[in-house]
This record gives sequence, structure tokens and C-alpha cells, in this order.
Amino acid sequence: MVFPLSTPTIPTNAPAYNASTNTSDADRSAFIDWLTAQTVAELQAARDNETALHQAVKNYVQRALAAELTFEDIEEILGINEPCIMDLAELSEADEEAVVDAFEDLCNA
Repeated sequence: MVFPLSTPTIPTNAPAYNASTNTSDADRSAFIDWLTAQTVAELQAARDNETALHQAVKNYVQRALAAELTFEDIEEILGINEPCIMDLAELSEADEEAVVDAFEDLCNA
């Protein structure tokens, strides 16, 4: 299943950040902290619901792209950095697999 990326809906509490134009480490950290907290909350609320998990991943990717984060940053924040979003969300194995599948679907779209 492919989830096409459309114009992201950014919550009003999102810190304004654009990686292409803003070189402030503090602003970058604030945005990544916000993005992480937002995504963890959405993933936790989506437990045991593959469609909702896919939507949470889609929201994450859209928000990260809107901030013009690099693909490497997007991937690292989701599942490589310590602590990563997937660790913080404390998902079941099945839910983690659904998140990875959703991310791969979005990357291949």
C-alpha cells in the first residue's frame, strides 16, 4: 500500500523551522524535540491499528519534509538515533514492523 505525500498539515504548536535557511542549533533541537514528541504521541495512540500507524508515519515524514530535513535526518530520527522515536513509543514488534513498512512505502512512492 502506497501513501502519497500531500501538503502536510502542521499543527499550530509546531516550532517554525526550515533546515535550509535556519542554521541555529537551538532551533533545530527545538524542532526535532517537538517532532519527536508529536510522533511518539501519535504512534502510541495508534497502537494495534495499522492504518493509524501508517498515518502517524506519514504525518512525521510530511512534517520533516516541510522543515526541509534531509532524508538521512528523517531516517535517523525515526529509527536510528538513540533514543529514536520507535524506542520512545514502546511499540509491540508487530507495530514496529508496521511503522517500518509505512516508512518504506513512503520512501518508495
